[in-house]
Amino acid sequence: MPELPEVETIKRQLNSKLAGLTIKSVVILKSGREKPEGNKFIKVLTGKKIKSIDRRAKLIVWKFVDGSALVTHLKMTGRLIVVDENYKPQKHDRIIFEIGPQHLVWSDIRQFGHMNYLTSNELNATYDKLGPEPLEIKPQQIAELFKKPKTRKVKVALLDQSTLAGVGNIYADEALFRAQIKPMRRLGQITAKERLALAKAIQEILKQAIKLKGTSSQDYVDANGEQGKFEKMLNVYGRKNLPCKICGTPIVRTVVAQRGTHYCSKCQK
Repeated sequence: MPELPEVETIKRQLNSKLAGLTIKSVVILKSGREKPEGNKFIKVLTGKKIKSIDRRAKLIVWKFVDGSALVTHLKMTGRLIVVDENYKPQKHDRIIFEIGPQHLVWSDIRQFGHMNYLTSNELNATYDKLGPEPLEIKPQQIAELFKKPKTRKVKVALLDQSTLAGVGNIYADEALFRAQIKPMRRLGQITAKERLALAKAIQEILKQAIKLKGTSSQDYVDANGEQGKFEKMLNVYGRKNLPCKICGTPIVRTVVAQRGTHYCSKCQK
């Protein structure tokens, strides 16, 4: 699933290409994951002028000049790719937008992603459910978020978008490795020093991943159809049984919060 670095990459690319342009047409190839559905979706979006393409947590937010918005969640396998006018629709494409001189394709192999048209009030209500952005607050403020509830596992807290927005499975595992904390430890067992180390690790890894345009460990590509380059920097995620890059101990894979979770049993305490 695209996380903050991947979504931020796509947001920046789309904003540079689409901001200030008008949606000329909307062609729905597969309906059912857009709201409102079908012709209502086409009608409400056609003619909308894009003020900006923003990001909140893992959401790509098309903001229109009239205050409304189109909120896109790519989920596991969603893609938004800018193509030329000669593009031939592919098997998993759902919607093609003609935006100014650009054509934008939304495709989704697993079909878990969605696009929701929202009023300004509905958008604010969506934002209110999310925690702070990890790159917009200080490390000490992030550390405070991981004090309670004391019985909660730290990996579970990292994945909770109402606690901290944008961090998902990949970067939770990587941040915990950098902070030398096992993912199944309870918040009440983590010291203030460790919480601060984790906060700093989250920010460092997210910044580095954004610089490298994300991780393409599965289906992710950016808006230009290109893969991210952070995969080569991964220390634990997706490296089950491979030697730890620090100590050589085989990386362990377990399940925490119903998510595949990777860690080094020696480096992480």
